[in-house]
Amino acid sequence: MAIKRLREEQETKTLVKRLHEEQQETNTTMADRLTALPEDLQFRILSSLETEQAFKTSLLSKTWSSKWTYVPFLKFSSYRFKKLNDFDKFVYAALSVRRSTQLVKLSFTRSGICSAKILKKVFDYAVKEGVEELDANIIRARKDTSWPNMSLASWDSLKRLKLDSLEPMCCSFFGPRSGSFKNLANLYLKRVIITDLDPFSGFPALKKLKLVCCHLQTDGNTLKVHAPCLLELTIVYYSKYVNRCNLTTPNLEYFEFRGNNFPRFEVTLGLPVLETAIIKYNGFCKKLEERTLFDDLIMVFEVLCNVKSLTIYSSVVHLLSLFLEELENRCSPFRDLKTLGVDFSLFYQQKLFEGNCRSFGEAFRYVFDVKRYLLHKSPGANCTMRYPGEQKAQRLHSPCSNAHKCVCRPFNTIIL
Repeated sequence: MAIKRLREEQETKTLVKRLHEEQQETNTTMADRLTALPEDLQFRILSSLETEQAFKTSLLSKTWSSKWTYVPFLKFSSYRFKKLNDFDKFVYAALSVRRSTQLVKLSFTRSGICSAKILKKVFDYAVKEGVEELDANIIRARKDTSWPNMSLASWDSLKRLKLDSLEPMCCSFFGPRSGSFKNLANLYLKRVIITDLDPFSGFPALKKLKLVCCHLQTDGNTLKVHAPCLLELTIVYYSKYVNRCNLTTPNLEYFEFRGNNFPRFEVTLGLPVLETAIIKYNGFCKKLEERTLFDDLIMVFEVLCNVKSLTIYSSVVHLLSLFLEELENRCSPFRDLKTLGVDFSLFYQQKLFEGNCRSFGEAFRYVFDVKRYLLHKSPGANCTMRYPGEQKAQRLHSPCSNAHKCVCRPFNTIIL
């Protein structure tokens, strides 16, 4: 028995040794293949990997031992780590050994409760290396529930900033005094607490702004967007955080609003070049609130009167259909619509109005009345509709006026 056991142990050691040699041979072959590629392609491959995966390429050969430290993209994600402490240690180590080369983008994603120390380390490094794009995605910070204050740093290199947290966090580098972001063009904020009365005027080059579930702690809950160069604005609210919205965006071309209320919009200088607008109602409206919600929606339409392409969701059609008699006596605010889109793709996913559950057939009957109102001044507009669950475009045989163009669309729509 002892001889048999010794023989089995020897065979096991031989098998392990052979597998190890095969792995080394595989690594060598892979390293040789990768080394044969042009250097710019090598860095492109490394840049497409998360930083932890890019680090593992250092085990391929001596040639690749430090190549990952020169990549212009850093992507840190804690989801591959069993312990968050190990992830934090890896981030510290990676930032310490990275070579001094142009850093284009830094992405940091961490689950659990994030310490303010590791968060500040990432932001300080991004400032120091002159990063152009910074993405930070966390649950929340420990104790100090705020993003690092970067208003005192010179960050002229930054062009894109994304701050995303699962719980609301303060951000202290907003406002007209934040003169450190001269070239910031793209700003994405999710669950950020805005306390400054004029939060975006400190970003003179801002062209694209997206606000998702951001909290306002200002007088009157008025959101001010003063950005003369802004081209795209998206506002998504799932609670009534905003009562009023003041826009100074004369160059705005794209506007999208999704929320469970319609704030009173006040527009300075108008929206003379607005091309596209998307309006969606996400909330639950009680019977007593329908009139107020309708009036607020009409005011939104009046602000968007110059738009060329308008898309409304089924919830907006439903709200308008509750006041059809009044619509017949109203004049459409839209002066020259080129395209009207009606999106019913989410029809079966939401119950939006109290005591008023309609089937799709019932809701669909009101589409033509709503269309007649919206296109009163735009008889030549193209009209499309998207059905729930439809995959291919279909032609809708409807009582459509000959004055309206019927054209097939190249995406999931049918023609009104």
